Formats: sequence, C-alpha cells, structure tokens
Amino acid sequence: MASREQQAGLQPPAQSDQAQGSACQVCGKAAAKYCCPRCDRRTCSLDCVKAHKEATGCSGKRDRTAFVGRGAFDERTFLSDYRFLEEVKLADDVAKRSKPPAPKPELPQFLQTLQYQARRRGVQLHILSPGMEKRRTNSTRYDGRMQTLYWHVEWSFPAAGCKATDTKVHENTPIAQLLAGHLALQPGAAAKHHALREYREAGQEQLTVLLRKERTPANAAEYYEVDEGRPLRQQLAGKVLVEFPTLLVLLPAERDQYIILPAAATAAAGAAAAGAALAAVLAAAAADAARLQSAAGGAAGT
Repeated sequence: MASREQQAGLQPPAQSDQAQGSACQVCGKAAAKYCCPRCDRRTCSLDCVKAHKEATGCSGKRDRTAFVGRGAFDERTFLSDYRFLEEVKLADDVAKRSKPPAPKPELPQFLQTLQYQARRRGVQLHILSPGMEKRRTNSTRYDGRMQTLYWHVEWSFPAAGCKATDTKVHENTPIAQLLAGHLALQPGAAAKHHALREYREAGQEQLTVLLRKERTPANAAEYYEVDEGRPLRQQLAGKVLVEFPTLLVLLPAERDQYIILPAAATAAAGAAAAGAALAAVLAAAAADAARLQSAAGGAAGT
C-alpha cells in the first residue's frame, strides 16, 4: 500500500542530494527526504509538505510544460510528456464534438415568401448563399397582388453548345410556347438563331425537353421528361429545384445519352407534391384561423 507521502505526490530527492544530507527547507531540523515535483523544495515529512503548500500556494504537481534539459530527460519524463499530449488530443476532440452547430442565417422575407409559395405549389425550392452564381442571376419573384410566381428559367441546348434565359415567366405559361420563342428568329439574336438551326430543322415536335432531378451524382444524372403542352407550374410540381429550373432540349439522336425517368415516377412525384401542397394550404388556413380567433378574443376582452 502506498504511503501517505506517495499519495501526496512526493518523490525522493536525487541520490546526490541524499548523499549531501541537505536539511529540510521548511523546518530546517531534519534531513530532507522528499522533493516537491513543482518547485523542487526539499521537505522531510508530510507536515512540512502541507506547511510549504500553505505558505507558498504551490500545487505540488509537476509543470508538464516546463523545459527539461537533455541530461535530465529520462523515461519517466518521456512517458509524462506522452500522456500529456494524449490528454490534449482528447480535450480537443471533446471540444469539437460538444461545439454547438452554427446557426443557419435567416433568409430575407421575400425569399422566405418565395420558398413558401413554391412549397404550396409542390416545389421544394432551395436557396443558395448570396455569393453563388445562380443566386445572383435568379430573377424568380412572387407577385402578392396577382398571387402568381414568375420564374427565372434557364435553357440548355447541348448540341449547339449554347444557353438561353427567360426572366419573369408566368407560372401558367406552356413550355412549348417558351421553346418556340427561342427557336424563332428574334431581333438581335441572329447568332443564337444560327446555332439552333439543327433544332428547327428537326422540328419542335421531335425535340425532347428534360428537367434534371436534383440530388443525383454528376456521373449518373437522372432527368424528368417534360410535357411541353402543359404549363410550367404543372411540370415543376413534385420537383426539387435549386434557385430556378434549367431545361435541357435534346435532338432525337441525343435522347439515348441521358437517363430519363419513366413516366410513372414523374406521376408519383406529382401526386406526392399535390398532397404536400394541400397540406401546406391547410396549415396556412389553420394558422390564419388561429390568428383571427386570437384577435377576436382580444377585441372581446377589451
């Protein structure tokens, strides 16, 4: 069993000091038997150790960060340093795990409204950080007076290697109407008209319009086939969008190069979106009813 001196963290002085028979540095009467790990003060008993700590405020624990010369560096010091480094690593790991997550920045009111109105239409709309390219170029807006979403729509024509953009597109606009506007000759767009000649020669009825499915790997991207005869609002229902929709227009020969989801999957997504939109409408109606009831109660109380 360890002695009282060992339990107090004391250690005998070096053999050379014992040989010299140095006196206790506290009482000065008996020969020193122990050395304070913290300040190297020589003591003869546990009573002198306690008196030393009370008088100087010494902790009696070795300073593991203090410099140790090469001559004094032994196996015991090495093990102490190794354990000290392990403790530091453990404390750092615990601090990282216990660190609370950074709060998400709150979106401006008009973007919150935009997300809410998109959700009511069955669209899960994600907004990027302010510095992202799609965030800067997105012109999608919600008109509260008309209760209408006006979408920013980007078009990609892979065979021609060009892109086009529609801004403030009414949500009830048929997609075929938008595509026809890009294929037709427009003032000041002769270069684009020339680049899209293959699409015009193939005929709009032979073209395929796709909408990429988000959250799919880049090397195995999946696409929804868009019904050009239907409004944009119906084709976006049940989809996940990042900022705005990007539509790909394919020639007949390009169709086999893309993974196109079957119509059943698109229909299921639309049905799920309709249910989500209905739930959002009911939740909004319940919130409005609760707000009116609270206001009515407050008025009656006055």
